Amino acid sequence: MAGTAKTYGLTFDYVLYEMSYANLILYGAVLPSYSPKGADRDNKPQETIDADDPRNRDKVRDFLNSIKD
Repeated sequence: MAGTAKTYGLTFDYVLYEMSYANLILYGAVLPSYSPKGADRDNKPQETIDADDPRNRDKVRDFLNSIKD
């Protein structure tokens, strides 16, 4: 939560009490990421799910349900 507040210039109270969990996930999803040059190249690439594609509806539901557990 601190990273979200710092990155987007939001107050901690807003992040804690006003934002939904789904919005926190979406805000975090648009942050850029990178792999350092020395990163292990044998790692399996992370699967991405295109939530805009209706064919992935079940994958998105499974993912969101797994977060609650």
